[in-house]
Amino acid sequence: MAKQGKSFPVFPARRSDGVVPLVAAMKEIDFRLLLEQLPAIVWATDRDLRFVYSRGAGLAALGLGADEVVGLSLSDHLGTRLPDDPTLAVHRAALAGVATVYELRHEGRVYQVHVEPWRVGSDGIVGVLGVALDITGRARAEAALLESERTLAEFFENAEAEFFENAAMGLNWIGPDGTILRANQAELDLLGYAREEYVGHHIAEFHVDPEPITEILTRLGRGETVDAWEARMRARDGSVKDVLISSNVLWEDGRFVHTRCFTRDITDRRRMEEARRQAELLQHVASLAHAAAHEINNPLAVVYGQIDLIAHTAGPETKPRIDACREAIARIAEILDRMNSLARLQLSQDWPADLPPMLDLKASSAAPARGDGSAAV
Repeated sequence: MAKQGKSFPVFPARRSDGVVPLVAAMKEIDFRLLLEQLPAIVWATDRDLRFVYSRGAGLAALGLGADEVVGLSLSDHLGTRLPDDPTLAVHRAALAGVATVYELRHEGRVYQVHVEPWRVGSDGIVGVLGVALDITGRARAEAALLESERTLAEFFENAEAEFFENAAMGLNWIGPDGTILRANQAELDLLGYAREEYVGHHIAEFHVDPEPITEILTRLGRGETVDAWEARMRARDGSVKDVLISSNVLWEDGRFVHTRCFTRDITDRRRMEEARRQAELLQHVASLAHAAAHEINNPLAVVYGQIDLIAHTAGPETKPRIDACREAIARIAEILDRMNSLARLQLSQDWPADLPPMLDLKASSAAPARGDGSAAV
């Protein structure tokens, strides 16, 4: 290419004797072979941005041959002279000494472009050198990967939303200040509140006992995980629900975003446990009543028998007193009968392991029959 009477060859020129140095020739051959293999375009322009060189396998994708554009101005090749055209802009910047690397989309292809000043010794910047690597395949693969990642992210986001809203267990999100940010339908159904009556309120408003929820929030704020904490929550109808709470916190860059809380209703289980406890208590009471009645009856029978003996030997003046004793014994026997009747209704086949030996009816003697003058068992 000619520039002010000087030659600025892209490749080493022949010597004055017409012989190209072997090393330079080999380098040129290697370079041309490389260009024929790579999906790239290499070009050079003069200071007027007129092509003086254009080679590379990437030209075929644009329907161009080697050096086909040589002699054309860059603006004519691009079909624009707009000063803000990005390709013209980076070439002008190169003439000013600024190199640029950017990505270009052209005629359905994607290129990674490097444009820089073409410097020749003391002549300084004599034009622009450019290399464009065709990365269309890579760009499409990256786009497909991004689309796949986006689709996968949307799937998990939708799956998470689906799980959250339709889970059979109560779920909620609580902010760092204790405000309920989100609650699923199971949580609302558990307590009977409408969404606007629950979401946006402080969680402590719905807890019967302030201490457990305060401790839970404190532990979560310290980064701990809360697992199966018992608490009592107040339903909209005023009833109290026994619940188990498990929760941890979503942290982003050290920032408390929200909790992820599971609320499990154990009210029925608590009621069953309380009913079982009451039944066990009644069983112990019935066992004690039965044992007490049995043990009281034995000495009572002795007293009854002794009074009969006294009645045979005592004079008529003691009869009123003896009759009064017999009447008192009969009343005691009636009370023992009622105790035994109650005990028989409650007493199960299994005896408490810690029952005192003296109250163990299995080891106790049989009760005397009513026919021998003893009190009833």
